[in-house]
Amino acid sequence: CSSYCSMRTTRRQALLILSLQRSCHGKAAAGMLWRQIDLPAEPSTPPSLTALSQSAALQLCAAKQRVACFESTCGGLINAALLAAPGASSFTSCGAVSYTSSRAVSVLGPHPARPLGEPLDESGHRNRPTNGDEYTRGKQQRVEALARRKRLETGANWCISENGACGPTFGYADLTCGFTAIFVSGPVERGILVRSTHARREENMWGFAGAALDLLAECVAEARAADACSPAPLPLLKVREDRYGGVDVRVREGEMAEVSAFVSEMHAALDTWKAQGKKGVWLKLPREAHTFVSAAVCAGFQYHHATDGYLQLTRWLPQEGPTPLPRYAFTQIGVGGVVVNGAGEVLMVQEKVSPSPRMQGSWKLPGGLAEPGEDFAHTARREVAEETGVQTLFNGIVSIRHSHGRRFGQGDVYVVVRLEAKTAEISLDSGELADACWMSKAQIDQIKETEADAGAPLAGKVSSGNYEMIWNALRGALIEGVQIPDSKGVATMLYRAPSPPHADQMSK
Repeated sequence: CSSYCSMRTTRRQALLILSLQRSCHGKAAAGMLWRQIDLPAEPSTPPSLTALSQSAALQLCAAKQRVACFESTCGGLINAALLAAPGASSFTSCGAVSYTSSRAVSVLGPHPARPLGEPLDESGHRNRPTNGDEYTRGKQQRVEALARRKRLETGANWCISENGACGPTFGYADLTCGFTAIFVSGPVERGILVRSTHARREENMWGFAGAALDLLAECVAEARAADACSPAPLPLLKVREDRYGGVDVRVREGEMAEVSAFVSEMHAALDTWKAQGKKGVWLKLPREAHTFVSAAVCAGFQYHHATDGYLQLTRWLPQEGPTPLPRYAFTQIGVGGVVVNGAGEVLMVQEKVSPSPRMQGSWKLPGGLAEPGEDFAHTARREVAEETGVQTLFNGIVSIRHSHGRRFGQGDVYVVVRLEAKTAEISLDSGELADACWMSKAQIDQIKETEADAGAPLAGKVSSGNYEMIWNALRGALIEGVQIPDSKGVATMLYRAPSPPHADQMSK
């Protein structure tokens, strides 16, 4: 056997012993994430591709797991060796060879980009390293980030990424020998910086490929041994079928699992749901499961909505036609109050900052956006009290305005209600309002917007829209609100036209 093969056998034995020693103690410490390996100086005869990947292939087959491979310096030898192994279709996923990252945007993603570990200068361009050490560290950062990202994108259990320089030239005076950075991402993560003592290009390529496959075998063996010492994990996904032929999926609460566990379980579940003819999938990720977001998107899920506690994603499994899954709420609710006191005066306010320059300094109705769980009356009474300190009673709804393409491109429903003032003293919220006062109908008439004000600033005036709302509140009929149970028995508000006099007797 050649010296090359002997060297590889010895290294594999050492790595396997190290793996078994660590296996029942969890992952290696953070400080062990990277280590350096020096290749022997004497020339060696390359082994066959099958011999090169034998250990890694055996470990992957035994684990029933797949690997994706993205290499550069090795020129495809890692992928070739894996594909040469018997049964390669059961443990290989996909891979690519990219010599220059700027020419592989379609495979590796936009360049430059921080997710790939590329340092950027103040102008957003990639900083060229000034020496060999910086160049080497950049390669380590790059392969670590790339392996993690590509594992998510491909759905593979493992991803190995490699990048370095084989020779014969290197572009840096302090760099005269070949090197490469190799990182394996998966249930066990580890990186090696492999250094050669020479610049013989092809010989370095074979040596680097062998080191990469040894590292992969080491990581898979360690993960298998750790699994053997651990109880079977609980299912990560909690699934409930809905009434529409779909499934509602939530991530089990508690300690978050590895992203690879989520990827494996989700891909298996998607295959099952497709076979069962399921249609819509609703995936709810709690805040602590934020690391699963990229994996979910790569699995075909789309963002639906987010709150401060969770992210909701969806996927429509049938291939034909657009998704009929309902969109998230796309309309905001605002409520304004026409507050009338015992003298028939209306409470008017000036906002400190108006939504548009034209409305700055104009007089308007107090009000604001509804909070979750609020009825129109609750919103109006709360906003009036917060802005002016005036306490009120709800009389009824005056009018409803519906517009589209407002803030964030959403629809806007503005509900105007009439309120009866219970108190008269104004306590101004100086953080939100510039002024507030009681105005008679005659005073409002004097400052209302006219045709002469078209397009001009309305400081000190009442817009025609606000004037119309006030007029309707003072003279028009009100829509009443009554509380009724919904289909689930929960109290809800029904707004309707006032019942005519003696309606009860007329219906008999």
